Amino acid sequence: MVPLIITMDLEIAKDYEINQQGKILKRINEDFNKIKIPFTTFSTSEAASLFTEELRIIYSSGNEIGCHGLNHGRDENYKYLNMEIINSNIQTSTDNIGNIVTEKPSSFRGPGMSTSATTQSVLTKTGYKADFSVCPQRLDFINTKGGDIRWLFSPRLPYHPSKESPYRKGNSKLWVIPLSGLGFPFISGMLYIFGMRFMKLLFQLLLKESLRNKNPIVYLFHSYESTKYVGKEGLTNDTSGINRNRRSFIHNLYSSDPEMRYSINFEFIKYMMSFDVIRPYTGKEFTERLNNKTI
Repeated sequence: MVPLIITMDLEIAKDYEINQQGKILKRINEDFNKIKIPFTTFSTSEAASLFTEELRIIYSSGNEIGCHGLNHGRDENYKYLNMEIINSNIQTSTDNIGNIVTEKPSSFRGPGMSTSATTQSVLTKTGYKADFSVCPQRLDFINTKGGDIRWLFSPRLPYHPSKESPYRKGNSKLWVIPLSGLGFPFISGMLYIFGMRFMKLLFQLLLKESLRNKNPIVYLFHSYESTKYVGKEGLTNDTSGINRNRRSFIHNLYSSDPEMRYSINFEFIKYMMSFDVIRPYTGKEFTERLNNKTI
């Protein structure tokens, strides 16, 4: 049996069509329900407040709602934030998300995959069980704000991190559940750039590794990717002072058709589920099994 953890990052992308972002959440939930795949949504506190109804529907369908920080702002980088700001951000986000879906989040993923030993200390004290922010052997670590050269040497199996470094094994009670990848991260962006054949091959390699080492396969996609990109037009009335533009060199390589991005992503998820050895979990379910030593 190979655990598969499908994760979706939810933040407000103001350079993408806002109204569509709410609608796509409902569609994602409906389609995942049809084929009985649980998934974990890492939501910012800000997105939870805007998409409250949609998030409650996702949660009531048996899926997990994790925390993705406060607002995914330009400066919300948990590699560098100090203890006071981390405490404030995590507590505010945890309380808000918990009030919205009636259960406090226990899984965390930093904006831009950012984390730190300080962040993990705060997460542990706040009641979190797992941090999903580390990407072992990810070669494009400079392409995301949380990227760190130490990813190249971090463990590929779930581990308890050191209290000095989030990228080394130690004695912390928190679990680090790494994002899957082999040089290339196991994310939807790779699917949009290289296509289905490449991602199927990457999945098959990860599956062989998981059958040998019993590590989970963790996949990541963003909900806003399946909505229309509107560019600076969507940022015109944004007075928050936060740089929300997601467009980068890598994003420019994506297909411009949001429906195609949605369809190919969902088809790929169904492909992974077609393997008899695959067992889907939410992040919380998998962490509980780790703690109970039933994986």
